[in-house]
Amino acid sequence: MAGSEHERGSFIRTMLGNRRRVAIAIVTVLAFATIPFVTERWLTQVFFTVLVFVILGVSWDIIGGYAGQISLGHVAFFGFGAYVSAWLTTPTRAGFPESIQSPVIVAVLGGAIVAGLLALVIGPVIFRLTGHYFAIGTLALAAIIELILSNERSVSGGSSGYFVDSGSAEYQQLFLLTLAVTVVTVIVSYYVVTSRWGLAMRAIHDDETAASSLGINPLKYKLIAFGIGSSMAGMAGGLYAQYTGYLNPADVLGLHWMVEALVVVVLGGMGTITGPILGAGLFVGLDWILGEVASGYSTAIEGLLIILFMIYMPKGIYGLITSRTGDTSEEDPPSETVPTPDESATD
Repeated sequence: MAGSEHERGSFIRTMLGNRRRVAIAIVTVLAFATIPFVTERWLTQVFFTVLVFVILGVSWDIIGGYAGQISLGHVAFFGFGAYVSAWLTTPTRAGFPESIQSPVIVAVLGGAIVAGLLALVIGPVIFRLTGHYFAIGTLALAAIIELILSNERSVSGGSSGYFVDSGSAEYQQLFLLTLAVTVVTVIVSYYVVTSRWGLAMRAIHDDETAASSLGINPLKYKLIAFGIGSSMAGMAGGLYAQYTGYLNPADVLGLHWMVEALVVVVLGGMGTITGPILGAGLFVGLDWILGEVASGYSTAIEGLLIILFMIYMPKGIYGLITSRTGDTSEEDPPSETVPTPDESATD
């Protein structure tokens, strides 16, 4: 217990240690909080998309960037969380009893919990696969869930879609809820990756065999990363369902969400917390500007830019910034959390 309290104290000191970064974060959050009240709804929708991609990017990065497990099925948890959230606020349209109807916040948390539990249930099976086989297995999982929901029209609406009733919640309130969830997601992610869990995930990412020989249980930490990342993706899906008010299996379980989440991480910088945040803003902004000026060529230009980024800036925007400033302290774990050989062996 004392060790946990000491670790939490180290985390807080480290997170607040860079006052300039904390000040920038606070100003950015406050600026985002004013958006739905000073802009038109379509522009609020653009910034809402940025927040969703931040959650998706950060959550995927825990699994892929830190634990080294390249999951292509992240969208499965996003889509499943979206539908669970929709069923909880609008149960009768799916034939569920009205008694389970829940407030938006409960529905979003429900989507996150169910998505996390789904990951923990299938994790021991799917982690029998490694490398490319694991990536293909997760991709198949997303395809299976999409197929089931598409065929079960009574609960998903099928190709006609599922209309979500968010009750009395206005879009401004849903935007602020999404902003709050994004902030919590980033803080939780930072805590995880700078804790002993994060150190174990990095060790598995670098060399699973060597990590195992040091007493680290690879399956345990892969499941932790998979469960946390998937529940965050489910929460992002729940927020998306409540904000847009409409779901379609081909949309929320579409491969484009997975590709765009990967692009966000690649552009921003894999294996960092700040990277997906920068990548989400850059990607959505780029997509919007190119859509206005290049119309039908926007997707081709985006693809070209991504290739150029991967060739000339493999560490993404965050890597470029840190190489110029020399500041890499954010991603370093607090020194007090570095486990001793004996502590590692107990894992």
